[in-house]
Amino acid sequence: MQVMVLFLFVAIVIGSTQSQTWAGTYTPDSSCDTSTCCCLSGQAIVTSSSANSYTVQSGASGVCGGAVTFTGNLYTSGYTGWMMVATDNDTVTLSSDSHIVTVTNPSRSACNGQGIKNGSPTQHVNIITYVIGYVLVGMVINTLIA
Repeated sequence: MQVMVLFLFVAIVIGSTQSQTWAGTYTPDSSCDTSTCCCLSGQAIVTSSSANSYTVQSGASGVCGGAVTFTGNLYTSGYTGWMMVATDNDTVTLSSDSHIVTVTNPSRSACNGQGIKNGSPTQHVNIITYVIGYVLVGMVINTLIA
């Protein structure tokens, strides 16, 4: 019984480990100031073009020199990367659950923004996994005490 519970616990922990996934469709938030910046808008589609390199296609709004679309390259290393938006070299960070991308403009904070990945698995699955894990740990502890 203890071996089975331990096996299930290890399987759940391994199964809940998430890998980084930059590719996907993101919805940019409204934190980027369109009165002074060129901001991504609508849907931002991130597709893999090669190892650690992605193509970003999005709507553009604000001070974009008349452009209404944005196409650029995102270069990554782990959970961080960079890309050019207009004339700014922005730092890009992927959250550990690969659900949120944060774009940081090092010289103009008004141009910072975030994008939420569309169609991401809900966090409820992870919560259920952890609850089951805690129940199994409780069963192991209960068995060891008894």
